[in-house]
Amino acid sequence: MLKATSLLGLCAALLSAPVLASEAVAPSSVPSADGASTTASSPAWPAPGAPLTVAAVRFPEGFGKRRIYLDAGHGAVGNTGNRSVTCEDEEAFTLRVAEDLAGRLEATGHFRVRLSRKPGERVPYPSRLNAARSWNAHALLSLHSDARGMALPWEPAPGQQCYRQDASPGFSVLWSEEANTPLQARRALLARALARSLGRAGFRSYDGVDYTGLYAPDAAQPGVFVARPNEPTHRRIFVLRRPTIPSVIIETHHALDFEEAARWREERTLEAFSAAVAQGLVDALAPAPGPTAAAQP
Repeated sequence: MLKATSLLGLCAALLSAPVLASEAVAPSSVPSADGASTTASSPAWPAPGAPLTVAAVRFPEGFGKRRIYLDAGHGAVGNTGNRSVTCEDEEAFTLRVAEDLAGRLEATGHFRVRLSRKPGERVPYPSRLNAARSWNAHALLSLHSDARGMALPWEPAPGQQCYRQDASPGFSVLWSEEANTPLQARRALLARALARSLGRAGFRSYDGVDYTGLYAPDAAQPGVFVARPNEPTHRRIFVLRRPTIPSVIIETHHALDFEEAARWREERTLEAFSAAVAQGLVDALAPAPGPTAAAQP
């Protein structure tokens, strides 16, 4: 989501086929800081051979169904977002991934999902929040891709020019402290649960080096960053501070990193992402344990 400018030439070999987690040789497993399990012989995300885990989502008794408002970031008038290393507009990427995620979440039978926009629509952000609120959504997830660091122009194909920077891969999850204390706690719980689940699936968490002065690292969970109330006004992000339900932004990856952008074209990545998001939602929204806990309608 941050604006930037990108690096160097193309390597077609990076556009490799998806690699299943079971295909990686793993003689020694080492837990990483974000909860993922890495191995001495497995390449690190986003290398083409870096494995991702698609874990079965665990739904506790009484979870019922949750309403998730899924915002395909950007797509408003004059707001197309960043342009990736392959010259894809962020608004196109977020809609593609949101549509895929919505279908997979609903297929579990435990989520009802409403998308913020359809292809060709230009939906103002206040309208999106009003829709989530009137629908009584349990959570709002806004999907984005990041554009980080100092990038350089390059040509992914003859006659095309966009930007490249391969030094800052990884996901991040953002939440805002601009809320009352109970809502702050629910936002933080959601952000941390999602980041923890993404890390366990094998996605790399971003270290936040380009967020200095914009967001503060969340000490409780790698990959989570906090928008503070005392930030300059232009950094007070609407979908983070205004909703009265738990809301977060998921920056899925660094759009200017060629390897990472290639991985986000793979079916395996979408499958692992959706399973991780589903588990994060369960962990954050499950009813408190106890004999009187009841499923929300």
